Amino acid sequence: MPSLTRKQIGLVMWLQGRQRQRAATAERARRKELARRMRQWKGAWYACMQALLFEERRSIARADNGWQGSTMHGYLEHGDDITYKQKFRVTRATFDYIHEKLQSTGYIKDSMCRNSALRISARFKVAVSLYFLAHGCCDADMVGDVASLGASTVELYLKMFCDGVLQVLRPIYMPATPPSEAQLTSIKAEFAKRRGISNVAMAVDGTHLPFRGGADYRNYKGWTSILALAYVNSFYLFVDADVGAAGRAGDNGVLASSWLLREIKAHPEAWLGPGGMVAADGGASDGGNFLLNPIPDAREPEDVWYNFCHSSTRFFVEETFGRWKNRFRFLLREMHLQHKTATLLIYVSMVLHNLCTIRRDDAVDFKDGKDAEWAEFFQKFGQMRCPSCTRKQVLHCPHATKWASGGSASHAGSTTLLKREHIKTALWAELCDDDTAVEELAMILERARERAAPADQVEDV
Repeated sequence: MPSLTRKQIGLVMWLQGRQRQRAATAERARRKELARRMRQWKGAWYACMQALLFEERRSIARADNGWQGSTMHGYLEHGDDITYKQKFRVTRATFDYIHEKLQSTGYIKDSMCRNSALRISARFKVAVSLYFLAHGCCDADMVGDVASLGASTVELYLKMFCDGVLQVLRPIYMPATPPSEAQLTSIKAEFAKRRGISNVAMAVDGTHLPFRGGADYRNYKGWTSILALAYVNSFYLFVDADVGAAGRAGDNGVLASSWLLREIKAHPEAWLGPGGMVAADGGASDGGNFLLNPIPDAREPEDVWYNFCHSSTRFFVEETFGRWKNRFRFLLREMHLQHKTATLLIYVSMVLHNLCTIRRDDAVDFKDGKDAEWAEFFQKFGQMRCPSCTRKQVLHCPHATKWASGGSASHAGSTTLLKREHIKTALWAELCDDDTAVEELAMILERARERAAPADQVEDV
């Protein structure tokens, strides 16, 4: 093989270098194209997944200046006491009290943000929460429109508000402790003033609150709800409540796991006093221990009169429900919320009901005002007329004072069934001996005849 000159060798090496350079350039181009196609494929895949799994976040133009230009902010800054009552269902003094307690304890704070438009005040957050409770807007969207906020932000403020109420206000206005001896005496006296049944320390009943849920939430009335079983006293205050059972559950099912009923069984005299009872309707039972029930299928005049007196005594719980729902209107409308959130809001509204009822919207010291507030409330708001004298507009009621001091319908016996018989006998004897109760006696006799008529007709057939 002939030898190559130096010039020829250089030419061959140059050609080989060019070939390698072209091959490298082609490889880089191929890899670049492959990467471009991969990016396109990934982008298309991500877009498909986002379209399938995630709803596109919409940007909605709200009020000028954001929350500071909202209708809610106008209510808050420029509203008088009447505006606060209409929009937040509390007076301005009570609103200021709630705001001060929650902010001072750190549960609701002013938002610290570099963007001044996002520096939302703690007072505004309290306003959003109370507005939701006051107007029953089903979900957070409608309140968000009034406050110029997103629904998720409203739900966040509600969570903060509920945490603050449970940790700061609940120990004052709905404490999980037995009442004092003086309070228990006042409570029993108020119950007795109704129809003379003494030694009743509480009343218990369940109420269904509209809630959008599945088949388990459909109650016996035909609509979906959450069941709240509440214990109340004779001053229209919640003692405690079991909230969260699905609508299909009954009162007895909730009572079986009730924390307060277990406490009453463990410490009956602390909660009810000696021989104390809890007035309950016919659908609740604890085996005859503490629940005082009406007589089923009452036909005799004595039984009908006892049931009438029992219903009047137990009616405190119905009146408490009415006042509670009248103040917080979200309880009257179907809630489109998660079950946990709805349950939390229901319980928090009970605490706020007690706050408004006890304080009469007067702000007091957080540490020293508790006992003084309760004592003042029990002393100030006792009713001195029975229902019959109230209906007749009688200025002086001869029954209330006698019943409050432990009238003739006191009782003896180890079970509520024996107590019920004794109470029934005493109530009937007192009615027959009372010259001022002619109308009531005639009414009861007529009711007894009406109830006995169907049975007599069946026997004749």
